[in-house]
Amino acid sequence: MKKTIAVVFVFIISFHFVKAQQSVNVDSAFAFAQQKNKMVLLIFSGSDWCRQCMRFEKKILSDSTFDQFADDNLVLLQADFPQSKKLPPQTVKQNEILAEKYNPAGSFPLIVLLRPDQKVLAYLNYSNEDSGDFIRIINRYLP
Repeated sequence: MKKTIAVVFVFIISFHFVKAQQSVNVDSAFAFAQQKNKMVLLIFSGSDWCRQCMRFEKKILSDSTFDQFADDNLVLLQADFPQSKKLPPQTVKQNEILAEKYNPAGSFPLIVLLRPDQKVLAYLNYSNEDSGDFIRIINRYLP
């Protein structure tokens, strides 16, 4: 972990996601977003089978430019649905609850920009943009 806890609060439902604070509680993530006046970027992923999800991880989430942008503006949540990796039952249940509410069609990757009150600002598509382009897409919806 290279960043301090105060920089960003990240909810991880699967393997490593970004270099930041980790949490396993959705309510805490939204409470932190509200406290810091940040939007929540919810990422539905199939980390071990979805090629586009893997590209998003590599091109966006692992990029230092996006990492800094996220630190300043977002709380990141990932709902992972791997095929070969086992997740704890509590994590699976949390992912299913998030999917029922925000991704009932089961699209992967699906990126949802949410307000701290859990209302949807936008459903974002990822089409192999670089981090700069993806940041510009998100910025259209930020206050």
